[in-house]
Amino acid sequence: MKFLSTRNSKLKISAREAIVKGISDDGGLFVPESFPKFNIMENLNLKYTDLAHKILSLYLTDFDSNKLLEIIEKSYTSFEGEIAKVSYKKDFYLELYHGKTSAFKDFALCLLPNLLTYAKESLGIKEKTLILTATSGDTGKAALEGFYNTENIDILVLYPTEGVSAIQKKQMDSTDSLNSKVISIDGNFDDAQSAVKKIFNDNKIKNKLSEKNIYLSSANSINIGRLLPQIVYYFYAYADLVNSKKISGGDKISFCVPTGNFGDILAGYYAREMGLPIEKLIIASNSNNVLTEFFMSGLYDANKKLKKTISPSMDILVSSNLERLLYHKSSDSVVREKMKELAASRIFTFENEFPEFLCGYADEEETKNAIAKTFYEENYLIDPHTAVAKHIVDEFGLKNTVILSTASPYKFSTAVLSSLGEKVSQDEFENIDYLYKISGVKIPREIKKLKSKKIIHDNKINKDEIEDEVLKFANRGMRIAVPATSANIGPGFDSLGLALKLYNTSELKKSKDLKSFNENVKDNLTYKAYAHTFEIYGEKIVPIDFKLNSDIPMSRGLGSSATCVVIGIMAAFSVMNKKFDKKEILKIATKIEGHPDNVSPAIFGGITASILEDEEVYVEKFKVSDKIKFLALIPDFKLSTERAREVLPKSYNKKDVVFNISHLSLLILSLISGDENNLKAALQDKIHEPYRFKFIPEINEIEKIIGKSSAIAHYLSGSGSTIMILLKENDKESEEFIRGKLKKLSGEYKLIPLEIDDKGAFII
Repeated sequence: MKFLSTRNSKLKISAREAIVKGISDDGGLFVPESFPKFNIMENLNLKYTDLAHKILSLYLTDFDSNKLLEIIEKSYTSFEGEIAKVSYKKDFYLELYHGKTSAFKDFALCLLPNLLTYAKESLGIKEKTLILTATSGDTGKAALEGFYNTENIDILVLYPTEGVSAIQKKQMDSTDSLNSKVISIDGNFDDAQSAVKKIFNDNKIKNKLSEKNIYLSSANSINIGRLLPQIVYYFYAYADLVNSKKISGGDKISFCVPTGNFGDILAGYYAREMGLPIEKLIIASNSNNVLTEFFMSGLYDANKKLKKTISPSMDILVSSNLERLLYHKSSDSVVREKMKELAASRIFTFENEFPEFLCGYADEEETKNAIAKTFYEENYLIDPHTAVAKHIVDEFGLKNTVILSTASPYKFSTAVLSSLGEKVSQDEFENIDYLYKISGVKIPREIKKLKSKKIIHDNKINKDEIEDEVLKFANRGMRIAVPATSANIGPGFDSLGLALKLYNTSELKKSKDLKSFNENVKDNLTYKAYAHTFEIYGEKIVPIDFKLNSDIPMSRGLGSSATCVVIGIMAAFSVMNKKFDKKEILKIATKIEGHPDNVSPAIFGGITASILEDEEVYVEKFKVSDKIKFLALIPDFKLSTERAREVLPKSYNKKDVVFNISHLSLLILSLISGDENNLKAALQDKIHEPYRFKFIPEINEIEKIIGKSSAIAHYLSGSGSTIMILLKENDKESEEFIRGKLKKLSGEYKLIPLEIDDKGAFII
């Protein structure tokens, strides 16, 4: 399968090339040269990932089939429960919001980063990719999650300051990935999207980036890698209806799709062209109804004033993906003409028939009424975007129609509560709690976590400053990031370690100052590890400067020295152009550190069990249950590893050793299962904590405070002085209780919620 530009049908490139480029050099969007046929009746019982593999394989023909399946299965592990779910009420609702960011954009944006990474590697592209994305709310966060700490890829997201919901804004601004930047602009979504397209078509900017071995790509639906995965859930919904005996095989159904940028419904058009029995695709617009007017009159007029609505992801006047439909209905020459007119005057006409489509729109009052009607008559909670589609289905009296439910109502809780006639608070999270109280609908896991997350990005610019911000962001040098670690977990002395989302990072620059470099090698652990790695491989040392940014407190039992060692080794691998073999890096780091329990999770991420035997390191990584969360209690004093080691006895009695062995076995299994009672018992230790806890002032008072809370258990992190506290995932009160009680002690303490880092060390 080849892909063509909507503005030059003679241009033919592979799927991998199309995904890497994002947008054609001529400004056009990539489209498939033909639509392959797919018979859903022969594939009714496939699970979602297998169905996705079959359908995407028809388009991504230059991807290795086994690798593609591996990518798909890996990508969809972030979904809660069913990947896609059809709820049968008075109408059929295709729920597309069970991914990590609670919106339908997750379906493509959990997959696109892995497709892009594979495409780059298989094409031999070593340059760094800069993902540039404009968002009206949901694309931004889904893209940030999808490209979270992805090696050799940076992502910059632009969103309109007043054009997203409070939850959408908090989701984006609290993103803590080290390869991301989020900027709000004083314009609207169309301003952001126009600026992005302008940069993609500006050879001067692209040349500046090329000089730094950086090329642009997009996570917007202008990228064909965003559009293709969305085809799958149309087929999946049809199979579900057949399997649930709501329709018979071969019956035609319709889909009503809330849309602003025309990508989601275009995926439905592709599914129809592939043979899915679709009667009509219903375009559901909000008050910004340029699409409805276009399909009714043939006039596309983006000169209207944009209206801010309670369905902000549809507050769009220039629908990018419409260009693809125009191409399928005409030719590249027509598209060039119409897009030229749109750029010049924001208006064009297009005379053609669209028999596959119906269209309608809902104003604000109609949207609110649809939310209330659906809740009180069907006992079903929907968000404002879904409500726009619901209004049109009811208005037209449509039957056998699937409504695409594109976002969780909890992303717009204030608007939903108001629509239900309830009083609303100025605090969005109070509204979320109240909405749960009256509806009983489960709050998505990631939205529950959002309240405690701190704001990372607080950047607001004028829309004419976008180009400068892109170049400034791109000018950063190569960076290495390594997570903090918490080792010696309970009875897991010198063997069990956990990676945490707290990082030491370093920017690398080659140096000509050999004298300063040699001085640094004498005194600095990062430089020592760097030089030692060159010596191991018998290569001449290349002087380098490390600009370290340390967020991990030193000598607190959070692996700060391990991060320095790993940064040095990875920098050496990079300068020597060696493949990043994590096991080889672990072997070198263990020789420097002496034991692998801190460096192993720092390199691999997650939680690891490791042993050192005859200079070989053996490691297993496993996943901690989502039922558990971690708090780091960090006292305001350092505890050196050397001092902590000296206090340990030279030998132990058999009873204590057996105690730790049995408890460690149970601990590993309990961390996987999340069993609260087993964790309480398993985290006890008799090898190091009884001796090291004595170094911590007020330890007796601290343990009493933790004991009076609802915390599951606690342990000494590393050699101390940090104490890690385990809580139940939904425990909101314990953190505040412990924080309040600590204030009454004489010492200074920080209490920080820390999530598990599953990626480990990486280079940007």
